[in-house]
Amino acid sequence: MFCVTQMKTISLTESAYHRLASWKDGRTFSEVIERMIPPKGTIEAAFEAAEKLPSMSATDFDDLEQALNAGRQHIPSAWT
Repeated sequence: MFCVTQMKTISLTESAYHRLASWKDGRTFSEVIERMIPPKGTIEAAFEAAEKLPSMSATDFDDLEQALNAGRQHIPSAWT
Protein backbone atom coordinates (compact mmCIF):
# COMPACT_ATOMS: atom_id res chain seq x y z
CA MET A 1 0.00 0.00 0.00
CA PHE A 2 1.39 3.40 -0.99
CA CYS A 3 0.46 6.48 1.05
CA VAL A 4 0.97 10.03 -0.22
CA THR A 5 1.14 12.77 2.39
CA GLN A 6 -0.12 16.11 1.19
CA MET A 7 2.00 19.05 2.37
CA LYS A 8 0.57 22.46 3.29
CA THR A 9 2.28 25.82 3.70
CA ILE A 10 1.47 28.03 6.68
CA SER A 11 2.61 31.52 7.65
CA LEU A 12 3.88 32.34 11.13
CA THR A 13 5.03 35.50 12.80
CA GLU A 14 8.71 35.58 13.64
CA SER A 15 7.98 35.09 17.35
CA ALA A 16 5.60 32.16 16.68
CA TYR A 17 8.23 30.53 14.45
CA HIS A 18 10.91 30.81 17.15
CA ARG A 19 8.54 29.48 19.82
CA LEU A 20 7.67 26.45 17.66
CA ALA A 21 11.30 25.91 16.66
CA SER A 22 12.34 25.83 20.32
CA TRP A 23 10.30 22.60 20.73
CA LYS A 24 11.84 20.77 17.75
CA ASP A 25 14.70 18.88 19.42
CA GLY A 26 15.50 17.04 16.19
CA ARG A 27 11.85 16.58 15.20
CA THR A 28 10.05 18.05 12.22
CA PHE A 29 7.61 20.91 12.72
CA SER A 30 4.78 18.50 11.87
CA GLU A 31 5.93 16.07 14.57
CA VAL A 32 6.10 18.88 17.12
CA ILE A 33 2.60 20.10 16.27
CA GLU A 34 1.10 16.60 16.33
CA ARG A 35 2.82 15.91 19.66
CA MET A 36 1.91 19.20 21.36
CA ILE A 37 -1.57 20.03 20.04
CA PRO A 38 -4.35 17.56 20.86
CA PRO A 39 -7.04 16.68 18.36
CA LYS A 40 -9.98 19.02 18.80
CA GLY A 41 -13.10 17.88 20.51
CA THR A 42 -12.47 15.55 23.42
CA ILE A 43 -11.10 15.90 26.91
CA GLU A 44 -9.53 12.45 26.52
CA ALA A 45 -7.48 13.75 23.59
CA ALA A 46 -6.34 16.71 25.70
CA PHE A 47 -5.29 14.39 28.54
CA GLU A 48 -3.45 12.08 26.14
CA ALA A 49 -1.59 15.07 24.70
CA ALA A 50 -0.72 16.33 28.19
CA GLU A 51 0.78 12.95 29.07
CA LYS A 52 3.13 13.25 26.09
CA LEU A 53 4.55 16.60 27.21
CA PRO A 54 8.15 16.57 28.38
CA SER A 55 8.83 16.47 32.11
CA MET A 56 9.12 19.81 33.86
CA SER A 57 11.66 20.58 36.56
CA ALA A 58 10.38 21.71 39.95
CA THR A 59 11.78 25.19 39.29
CA ASP A 60 10.04 25.42 35.90
CA PHE A 61 6.80 24.21 37.49
CA ASP A 62 7.04 26.86 40.22
CA ASP A 63 7.71 29.55 37.61
CA LEU A 64 4.70 28.42 35.57
CA GLU A 65 2.47 28.35 38.64
CA GLN A 66 3.55 31.87 39.62
CA ALA A 67 2.90 33.17 36.10
CA LEU A 68 -0.57 31.60 36.03
CA ASN A 69 -1.45 33.01 39.44
CA ALA A 70 -0.21 36.46 38.43
CA GLY A 71 -2.39 36.31 35.31
CA ARG A 72 -5.42 35.30 37.34
CA GLN A 73 -5.14 38.47 39.42
CA HIS A 74 -6.02 40.49 36.32
CA ILE A 75 -9.19 38.52 35.51
CA PRO A 76 -12.34 39.97 37.09
CA SER A 77 -14.48 37.54 39.01
CA ALA A 78 -17.63 36.50 37.14
CA TRP A 79 -19.51 36.26 40.44
CA THR A 80 -18.99 39.74 41.81
